[in-house]
Amino acid sequence: MSSVEDILNELEKKTKISREELKKRIVQKQEELSGLVSLEGAAYLVARELGINLLEEVRRKLEIKNIVPGMRNVNTIGRVFKILNIVEFKRADGSDGRVANFYLGDSSGCVRIVLWDKQVSLIEEGAVKLGDVIQVFNGLAKENVFGEIEVTLGKYGGVRSVEDSFDLPSLEELNRSFIFAPQKADIANISPGGVFEVRGNIVQVFKTSFIFRICPVCGVGLREIEGKFRCAEHGEVESKPELVINSIIDDGTGSMRVVFFRDLAEKISGISASELAGLEEGERYEHIKEKLMGKELIIIGRVKRNKRFDRLELIGNSCKDLNVLEESKELAKEIELKLGNFTTVVS
Repeated sequence: MSSVEDILNELEKKTKISREELKKRIVQKQEELSGLVSLEGAAYLVARELGINLLEEVRRKLEIKNIVPGMRNVNTIGRVFKILNIVEFKRADGSDGRVANFYLGDSSGCVRIVLWDKQVSLIEEGAVKLGDVIQVFNGLAKENVFGEIEVTLGKYGGVRSVEDSFDLPSLEELNRSFIFAPQKADIANISPGGVFEVRGNIVQVFKTSFIFRICPVCGVGLREIEGKFRCAEHGEVESKPELVINSIIDDGTGSMRVVFFRDLAEKISGISASELAGLEEGERYEHIKEKLMGKELIIIGRVKRNKRFDRLELIGNSCKDLNVLEESKELAKEIELKLGNFTTVVS
């Protein structure tokens, strides 16, 4: 749906003027200005003449930090600061599908926008580019299996470019805030919504099946019905086992639950999901427990609040063993830097 079409929809609702008459006025307005404005610009001018300031309505859209799972008709503005590769796949019925994701940010936060099938052309044709300021309208917000909020575009949803920058952070600022800058923090000082680096010991591993199944297309958990796995959005799909590990990490200031998924879970446990699925549940637990219990790790991940249990959880994105030598070098650098600054101040 183009921006002009969206404006026409709004004007039809607010003025009761026929669509054909509105189109005629927009074309006339563009001709009056000798074609110096686009049809979209002419449409905004016609709207203003009719006493409707659509641009002002755009300014009052939702801040990204206020998008919550389950919200419908999501209407927000932000700058595109990350675009992921387009992924092609086959559905269980043999049909081809495509999906693409990009991240939108403002001064309050960021959110993943998911494009399916025909919507992917928005990226291919350049309607969505890095650095663009765009409006997402009529979206549906949900939480994916990794605790991340994402917005999909329904039948009447879409995106459109916005000329005003709305004082949004630059592309570089958004990258620094939401991609490259996890905050080092003690568990006692962690808050939900941010990306943190935590170091501590794994003090508990929860005894679960460790195996879960998700939709290979959208990543949402599957329901097993009569021996077949179904996705709420994509119907019957082929599935493969995926690995999830729930544990507790303690850093001396506090403790919290840490969840490792997929590749990261396989990396820290030293076993693949398919291999683990071939073991009895008791054997699975013994293997995971032996690999992780007491291990000292540095973990980077996003913190979310588990609403069911009203507690914070860290969803691991990456982790590494604590290297005492490397940590000592980093500490020495920090001390040297502080002493250097102190010397400069004193002199």
